[in-house]
Amino acid sequence: MKSVRTVCIGLGYRGRQLFSLLRRIPFFQVVAVADPCLNREGVPDGIVCYDRDANDYLRMLDEQRPELAVVASPWAYHVDHALACLRAGCRVALEIKGGLCEGEYAPLSALVRQAGLAVFPLENTLFRRDVLAVWNMVQAGVLGEIVHMRGGYRHDLRDLLLDDAGRLGNRKNTESVWRARFYQEENGDVYPTHGLAPLCLIGGINRTDRLKHLTSFASKPAGLLHRIRELGGDDRVRVTMGDVVITQLETEQGVLISLTHDTTLPRPRSLDLEVQGTKGLWQGDVHRIYVEGPDRAECWEDDAPWLTRYEHPYWSRWGQEALQADSHHQGMDYVMLKAVEEALSGGVPYPVGVEDLAMWTAVTPLSGRSIAGRCTVDFRY
Repeated sequence: MKSVRTVCIGLGYRGRQLFSLLRRIPFFQVVAVADPCLNREGVPDGIVCYDRDANDYLRMLDEQRPELAVVASPWAYHVDHALACLRAGCRVALEIKGGLCEGEYAPLSALVRQAGLAVFPLENTLFRRDVLAVWNMVQAGVLGEIVHMRGGYRHDLRDLLLDDAGRLGNRKNTESVWRARFYQEENGDVYPTHGLAPLCLIGGINRTDRLKHLTSFASKPAGLLHRIRELGGDDRVRVTMGDVVITQLETEQGVLISLTHDTTLPRPRSLDLEVQGTKGLWQGDVHRIYVEGPDRAECWEDDAPWLTRYEHPYWSRWGQEALQADSHHQGMDYVMLKAVEEALSGGVPYPVGVEDLAMWTAVTPLSGRSIAGRCTVDFRY
């Protein structure tokens, strides 16, 4: 199978994870990387490094003429980097971001239509084994007509956002340096995609149904300030984002989606996934399912047999090698990249596109507007 000339823009924490996996898949011939803060340790000889300044990636695109660019730069640069790649005639695999402003992805969507080149959103939760199996179950009608779905990004980030002395945005060589800014300037769901994207895939949102309205609520911001005091830091620092942001989304067909952003209180990591329909429901965190029937009178079942029965072909084909290659994210990053390979090779199309990415990330500015105005807003992107 022909390989594709591949470059990487952004080689921070997330970029290095993807870079490592790309190099394990022969289809991706990684020829160069660009990052103005590049740590060359771990970048093998033969891969050209572009790190003169923030715009050196443009020189890379011009000199290397890649067929695919994997963009994993900080959120604020994603759209500009993707636009430059498309203008250079290069397809884009775009790492996920939180969204910054309404209509942010409109220029990218327009250029995709004009240039006829693909953008592959790299939302890895779409490729979780259980998520893909539940997608199959819903398509097969196991849970009936979907009525309510729940999910979120629930992950304690205090140790990332704060350094050991309790200073916000000061943990060196991590995304803390740029990510903490959102906690000091915004109040909304700044990272909706991890929970929302799987629910939209499962529920056919943007295919057979559309998001219509959004209402968001934010708690007080206490978690970061408590941890700062515990570490001996100055708790007079400005924190604007509520510890818990809850967003209610309604679709045109009356499906309710509950989304939670919860990153500054103590808790184990969770996507908090639940899918509920007229014939039953699935709860991902506790690995259980209930399907209505004469022999299942209000008793939960282990979801494992159901997930095995409805295993997605991605996992049937690549699951074993994925688990060996990608222990950090339980194989889903590897399966995601194999799905990109499959699409570029003319096989099964990638399950989502740039319009889906625009929809997921629109939650960020819309939730901020809803909280600030104490109101329900129409959903648009």
